[in-house]
Amino acid sequence: MKVRSLTRQTITIVLVAQVLFAVILSGAAILREARTHLRTFDVRLMGHSDSLFGAIQDAEDADSNVQVDPAELRLPPEDVFAVYNQGGQMLGSSANAPESLIARGGDGFRTVRYHGERYRVLQREALRIIDRAEFGRVGLQRPITILYASPQNRVWHEIFEAVRSSLFDIFFAGAATFFCVSFFLRRALRPLSDLAAAAGNISPPTLEFEPPASVLEMRELRPLADVLSEAVMRLREAFEKEQRFVGDAAHELKTAIAVVRSSIQVLMLKRRLPEEYAVGLERVLEDNVRVEALVAQMLLLARLEEASTADVAPLDLGAAAEAVLLQLQPIAEEQSLALRAHCVPGMMVRLSVERAQVLISNVVMNAMQHSQPGMAVDVSVRSQANGAIELEIRDAGSGIGEDALPYIFERFYREDRSRSRNTGGTGLGLAICKSIADAANATICVTSKPGEGTAVTTVFSAA
Repeated sequence: MKVRSLTRQTITIVLVAQVLFAVILSGAAILREARTHLRTFDVRLMGHSDSLFGAIQDAEDADSNVQVDPAELRLPPEDVFAVYNQGGQMLGSSANAPESLIARGGDGFRTVRYHGERYRVLQREALRIIDRAEFGRVGLQRPITILYASPQNRVWHEIFEAVRSSLFDIFFAGAATFFCVSFFLRRALRPLSDLAAAAGNISPPTLEFEPPASVLEMRELRPLADVLSEAVMRLREAFEKEQRFVGDAAHELKTAIAVVRSSIQVLMLKRRLPEEYAVGLERVLEDNVRVEALVAQMLLLARLEEASTADVAPLDLGAAAEAVLLQLQPIAEEQSLALRAHCVPGMMVRLSVERAQVLISNVVMNAMQHSQPGMAVDVSVRSQANGAIELEIRDAGSGIGEDALPYIFERFYREDRSRSRNTGGTGLGLAICKSIADAANATICVTSKPGEGTAVTTVFSAA
């Protein structure tokens, strides 16, 4: 993946913006100067045509009306002109005047290109008054057409000369702005470097993160620093939780293995009868089964936390609960307990069959372990008023103490550790249920009163 520099990108954007601004400003200055100089040029062209008009005199030839007197002309050498009478006859023109420049067209100004050079051409109609003796000195009106053309190159040269200083000022201001932006931008982005350095120092086992003061002073960066602080805090909590899990797991496994070892050592202390060996080996086998169950639940919990729950097909939670109760019915009959289902059909949630079975069976087994013969465990699946799906598993057993309720979802937690060997509990059942509920974006809670029973309620979003 190509790595790009934020500073360089920002400076490039500023530079491009400066260039565009300079181009726009230069173009506006050139257009303004061009409009002013071209208007002045047209006025000067009109003045030259007036001078040409003043040089038109009465012709000495009686057959001619008027003629151009060159002695009266004071025109630029590069300009060309032509004068026509009413009948279209040329009365006079400048030497070597190109036909394309002195050809008659419409009145007013027009632009003509000749040999790669632009000429401004003015054509105007005029009326010359002449006096002749043979007509009693009465003023005679002679209509004439005047064409006057002048090259525009020097005008554009004047325009660029006029805007040269402005262009230099624009370039200087753009360069100064570029260097100032580069300097201040690097200073403004320095807190990002400080933040990156602080984040780079995050490492286990402490997982500490202290946002730099330069970052906290920046309004735009403070939310990022807060998010990083919260993320590190959650990461630290998760890391501590995993450390506790590893420690508790090691303790539980060590205890279970010690129990197996002690049972074997007791058998080996002296020679025993075959019946005594059989009883001892049965106890060792029971302890080994308990260790195997503990390891299996630990592996199940790890697998549930790592597995993805995306794209899970909808599941009828009531049907899944009834199937679990059917599987647990023999165990309930053995303990003289009743399993009762109150499930509304069609309660669809996004949960895999395996996870639903683990969740329901763990809670029901807990309820059975804390119930006395003749009691019942009720499993209900119904819809709440807001459309959510509620799974409730209720018993009338011994209940849970109020001081123990905040900890029952913690791994390896048992309210009465002395019961663990008799009941076979590992302290992972409700932790597994909590992991399943969290992965399904569901909530799970426990309400209980000692001597009155316990209710475990899990609320799912409808699929």
